[in-house]
Amino acid sequence: MKHFFISFLLFVLGVFAPVFSFAQVPANPVKWEYSYERISETEGYIVIKAGIDDKWHIYSQNQSSDGPIATSFMFTGTGDYEPVGKTQEPTAEKVYSEVFGTDVISFSKLAVFRQRIKRKNQAAFVVSAELEFMACNDNTCLPPKTIKFTVNVPAK
Repeated sequence: MKHFFISFLLFVLGVFAPVFSFAQVPANPVKWEYSYERISETEGYIVIKAGIDDKWHIYSQNQSSDGPIATSFMFTGTGDYEPVGKTQEPTAEKVYSEVFGTDVISFSKLAVFRQRIKRKNQAAFVVSAELEFMACNDNTCLPPKTIKFTVNVPAK
């Protein structure tokens, strides 16, 4: 009986394995890009763009703790710059989620975040920061991910 069970299990796995391989979750449904946008001689924006695959979402910084993990950004000032205020985000979509049992505030397709910074000198420098986010679709959520990134800020 034990051999029959093992043979049956191997048969089932052999038949259905190709089906399961087509249903895999993409490893990276969110692609991030970073840049600097000058406002004046003393201020600028660190621009963070999230390109989000179809049917996937990331969540607002203002998402309540009852739902998915909110997107967050950490900028630590240096001798070269200091962050000004909170990271700005675009208008998000608010819908009730059966999965989380609460309203979720999310972004689809493209989300552009901006962190205003104040320069402390005229030389070129690098801003090092990190972000945390969670991506979900209607069926699954990927574990929260933390990404460290840098942005080159040119001399004035």
